[in-house]
Amino acid sequence: MKLSFLVAVAFSLFATPTIAKAGTEDSNLVRDIFGEVVDRTIIAGILIGENETTGEPSECEWSLSLPRDSGRDQTYGDEVEKTVGSILFRLYDRNCPDENTTYHWIAEVSSETIARNAASVAYDLIPAPFGEFAPPARQGVINIGTWFWVSPTIWQPKSVTAWVPTPAGPVTATTTATPYKLVFDPGDGIFGSGKKSCFGPGLQWSQIIGDHAPSPCMYAYRHSSAIDRAGLFSASLSIVWKITWRSNTGAFGTLPDVTTSSSHQMRIREFQALVTS
Repeated sequence: MKLSFLVAVAFSLFATPTIAKAGTEDSNLVRDIFGEVVDRTIIAGILIGENETTGEPSECEWSLSLPRDSGRDQTYGDEVEKTVGSILFRLYDRNCPDENTTYHWIAEVSSETIARNAASVAYDLIPAPFGEFAPPARQGVINIGTWFWVSPTIWQPKSVTAWVPTPAGPVTATTTATPYKLVFDPGDGIFGSGKKSCFGPGLQWSQIIGDHAPSPCMYAYRHSSAIDRAGLFSASLSIVWKITWRSNTGAFGTLPDVTTSSSHQMRIREFQALVTS
């Protein structure tokens, strides 16, 4: 079982007022697994990893508030609602052991709104693409392919699941960031052939492979970096991540790509053969 860990993320109450219904055994009751409410913002539980929980859920429960007869402690009538502009809010009870019941106005939110908030956490999980090169970054040679790659451990999807309570049960959205392609900008500008892209983390070079073996993630410099005033080409290595989301309501979609980059100073030398007679 892969280890999962938990954080919290805030959901604005003034979000898109379109709700997607989710089925549940008790349409009024939502188990509060890892959530809390602060002021007018719901802090919903966020699960990071492989949809596996670690530890026991709390005993807090959410339910729709109903009008109460304070003298008899009985509930009656319809759920309590209010509208602010075009946004519909419903009043919820939050009941936790050994605590007084608290009441919270929660706006209807769309699955995409939940997904976007989960994405804000997923972005923080995306690692920096620290690149490796062969020959090393400061020992390149013109017309000899420079291999570039990142650790395969980086090339893994990152998923975050978020939820909010609704009258029909919790609506969840899982947002996943998936590495899509590796992009090397050699930094040689008009003297080069442009950026080089490849799919996957690249191949790690080893001496067994040799100096002239090809790689799908490889770039051959045509000029020495001596043409640059600093004697170095300012290169960068980037990973483009595709962002997708899927809700327990059946809704799904995509969010804008995310690109992470690291900078590298490349020294490229030119060797000239000495011919003797």
